[in-house]
Amino acid sequence: MNSRFGRLTRIHSFMPLASATLMLGIAMSFTAPYLSLFGVEQAGMTPLKLGLFMTLIAASGVIASAWAGKWSDRHGHHRGLLLAALIAASLGFLLLCFVRNYAALLAIGVAFLGAGGSSMSLVFSFARAALPVRDEAERAFALATLRTVLSMAWVFGPSVGALVLAGAGFYGLFLFAAASFAACGAIVWRMRESPAGDPHSAPTHYAGDPASSLEVTTPEPAEAPPPSPPHAPGTRRQIWRSIVALTLIGLAANATMIVLPLYVVHGLKGTRLDVSIMLGLGAFLEIPMMLALGARGSTLNKLNWLAACAAVHVVYFIAVAAAGTVNVLIPMQAFNAFVVAVTSCLGMTYMQDLMPRSPGAATALFFNASRVGSILSGVLSGVLVAGLGYRGTFLVCGCLALGALILFADPPWKRIAQRARDVWDDWRHPAQ
Repeated sequence: MNSRFGRLTRIHSFMPLASATLMLGIAMSFTAPYLSLFGVEQAGMTPLKLGLFMTLIAASGVIASAWAGKWSDRHGHHRGLLLAALIAASLGFLLLCFVRNYAALLAIGVAFLGAGGSSMSLVFSFARAALPVRDEAERAFALATLRTVLSMAWVFGPSVGALVLAGAGFYGLFLFAAASFAACGAIVWRMRESPAGDPHSAPTHYAGDPASSLEVTTPEPAEAPPPSPPHAPGTRRQIWRSIVALTLIGLAANATMIVLPLYVVHGLKGTRLDVSIMLGLGAFLEIPMMLALGARGSTLNKLNWLAACAAVHVVYFIAVAAAGTVNVLIPMQAFNAFVVAVTSCLGMTYMQDLMPRSPGAATALFFNASRVGSILSGVLSGVLVAGLGYRGTFLVCGCLALGALILFADPPWKRIAQRARDVWDDWRHPAQ
């Protein structure tokens, strides 16, 4: 394994790509945990206004990612779009240093922050095109290593961001984030796509970002599906139950990312450093879980693991709602890390198992489930916090996770209902 990593470092453009990916991960991990705090503390947003702000950013990012992915796949040019996304993100956070008007913040969020969010998927598209690797297995290993670099940024990024926020406020935090995006752009600007790369490739999913259980892209199948699928196709009912369940998990996870920092700082009177410790711990625990699940994914019963993941999510939300101090919340992030690891590693392959003859459509459905969750989470969290408070919001998220558990477990409701009717009829009309 060490020799394989050594070969990676000798590949032309790999080390610059790793540096660019690290800078991008740092910029994202600096800002994502504290954007909701900025909205409430600096811009004076109400929960509803904050929810709309976060939803519009997510929707803009989804549209930008989908358009950029399709355009780059069709034309095979990724570098220009990635540079545009990085410039947009850098300008957006520069503007956040000075702007506090709500309408202007909405415009900045849609035009700059949302568009800049597409850089997460575009950096992996560009990596495929820039790496002079003809062996597909070697290219996949290189991209997996880059995803690990991105995940590692989330281990220490929130903590460093909290220190910057404590010392220089939101002005210093956003200025540092803008500089990180600019540094990433400077590295990419000096690079070129390689003739030996893979220019027509869908954005690659990465796992490890605790801001979301899934990274949203809309990939196309790279090649024709095999004529003899290894798994029997699932029924239409199984497919749609799984899609709805994954959407509910994504919705709850994204809403948590918005509400948890506010809950810790304003509800439990914790510090921003407490927020960073929780997010860093979650990201740190996700990495070995993902490696273990990835190594044994083909031998696991994916449906049972997804159902267990939903059950753990229910326990997590109940524990968070019942927590009286921040110290109780910190170890609870192991539960959240388990949910992210399972859905990221097994969710997509489970959907592909249900649709073995349409792997591209199955992958798109999987990512679209999280897409819907990310868009809805902003407004939903704002409405719930305004109406039910922080603890009530987490309990509702627990109900969403319970709904996912029921959909995955698929209990025999018809048989249970029929048996209940039979018991009722026997009680009303006993045999003579």
